[in-house]
Formats: sequence, C-alpha cells, structure tokens
Amino acid sequence: MSLPPEYESLYSFLCAEFAEADLEGLTDEAVLLNCLEPQLQQWHRTVITQGKAALAAEPFPWEAIADYANRYFETEMEARAWLTQVLNGLEQHLESSY
Repeated sequence: MSLPPEYESLYSFLCAEFAEADLEGLTDEAVLLNCLEPQLQQWHRTVITQGKAALAAEPFPWEAIADYANRYFETEMEARAWLTQVLNGLEQHLESSY
C-alpha cells in the first residue's frame, strides 16, 4: 500500500503501533509507552507535526486515520478527538522521556 507523502510518517506510525493494539489488549497509553525509544525521537516529532497538519487539513482525512489505526469512528469528530489525544500523549511522553 502506498502512503500519501504528506502524512507518510503519521500513517506508518498508526499502522505500526495501533493496528494490532486492540487484538493485543493494549490501551492507547500502553501503546505510546511501548513505542518510546531514543532512536525514534526525531521520527516521533515528525509524526506529531504531520498529525497536527492532518488535524488542520480540510478535508480532515479521518477515514484514512481510522483505516491505518484499525479503529472505528462514527464521526469525523470522534476521529479528531482520538488523534488529538494520541498526539498529545506522544508529545507528553517525548518531553518527559528524552
């Protein structure tokens, strides 16, 4: 599957970290804690930047977010809230871990 270049890191992150999390019984918080590694710090910052750009985009690519993260959202607003929570959590963990 080819990823759109403007959100490639974001979509890769969602797919790599969240797509199987429900099957593994992991909470979003546990996923974020499990993915923190010093060598990924710059990539995570890129993910945050791309995530914020996606949140500001019109139209917001909420269905792609849902697909890559393997999540179901009833509405765009639910997807926005979830992505905002994930990005805020990642940013907080980056600030406290590195």
